[in-house]
Amino acid sequence: MRKSTEIPAKASGFVKSEEKTVKPPFRLAVDDTKPVLQDPVKKNDLDSLSLSLSLSLATILRSDPMETEEAVLRLPSFPVVRPSKS
Repeated sequence: MRKSTEIPAKASGFVKSEEKTVKPPFRLAVDDTKPVLQDPVKKNDLDSLSLSLSLSLATILRSDPMETEEAVLRLPSFPVVRPSKS
């Protein structure tokens, strides 16, 4: 009878795990990213909207609560873009 501390010299389960597997060569992944989505807003509209928002946000950041509420109420509404008939 064997003692519990004895380990067999070559067990069939250990022989298979000792075999080296060959890795496939490294290759770069294909870039599948898509371009950033953009709003269909004209550049002139966007510039004026951006300026209005910047001025309003500057007021909001440095004002008291009443001025903040008034500044938020003065924010321009977003332009409604209707699809053109082709």
